[in-house]
Order: sequence, then structure tokens, then C-alpha cells
Amino acid sequence: MPLSAVELLDDTHRLDVFDCGKPGLNAWLTGFARTNQTRGFTRVLVVHENRTVVGYYGLAPSVIQPNSAPRAIRTGRPPDPIPCLLIGQLAVDRRYAGQGVGSGLVKDALRRCTAGADIVGGRAVVVRAIDTDAERYWQSWGFIPSRDNPSVLMRSIQDVRLWLAESSH
Repeated sequence: MPLSAVELLDDTHRLDVFDCGKPGLNAWLTGFARTNQTRGFTRVLVVHENRTVVGYYGLAPSVIQPNSAPRAIRTGRPPDPIPCLLIGQLAVDRRYAGQGVGSGLVKDALRRCTAGADIVGGRAVVVRAIDTDAERYWQSWGFIPSRDNPSVLMRSIQDVRLWLAESSH
């Protein structure tokens, strides 16, 4: 059965067999994803096979302090704090690793972030890496570590928008 398109998490999705190899990300999906979405903290987007989730990410508004932002994001006279969009908890089930699910989720998240910024503003996309492997992963997508915490990485909305335009050719 083919994988679904990226869609909003709902009560029909099965979460119980998801295993990305990182207990914290597994626990977030099964223990907090639905509640956080219901309460309006996060939008959880999933890819599934026959309603069983094989990949997911969270999307939420966020802020960063100007002194932690790289210069490319602090340019001009930014507000304090700087409004951003957060991609949180991105993970893919180990059984689907290497099949492009993660890349598809990242691209989908970046497209949604630029669309959201068009509506409500936002200077950057921010991620909080769970470990050094995740830090390297996000750096491979052009994200820059914050000045005060290497596990918080960011990329300007303008840069993301340009990259998406170039990669769609």
C-alpha cells in the first residue's frame, strides 16, 4: 500500500507501533501529539500507511531572542523577541528510513512555514535538535546553530523561500 500525502493528525491514525529509534520522539508522538494539537500548542502532520503513522513533525509559532540569532536573522532592527515558526519533533519510523519520508516531511514543513509567514509574519524557521545527529541533519538542510545553543538551529524565512523556489525547478 502506498504512503499517504502529508496530512493533519486525527483520531483515526495509529501511533502505537511507531519507532524511530529515539525514545523521546516516540514518547512525544504517543503521549503528547494529540493533546498538544487539541489544545492548540502544535499542529502535528503525519505520513501514514493504511492509517499507521510512519513519519511526523510538529509545527508551532515560536520566538527567539535577538542575541541568540545569527546575524543573517537579526538584520535591521528586529523586535524582541523575534517571531519565528518552529518545526518540532520530526521523526520517521526506522522501517521507512532511507525512503525519502524525512526529506518529504522537511520540504512540506518548510513550505508550510513560508505560507504561514506570508499570513502572520515570522523571520525564521527554528528547530530544536534532540541530539548531535539531529544537529548535523538540520545543518545539512542549511540551518545555522544559534549563538548560545548548538541544539537550537534556524534558517531565515527569506532563505527558505529562495531555496524552495530553486528546488522546485
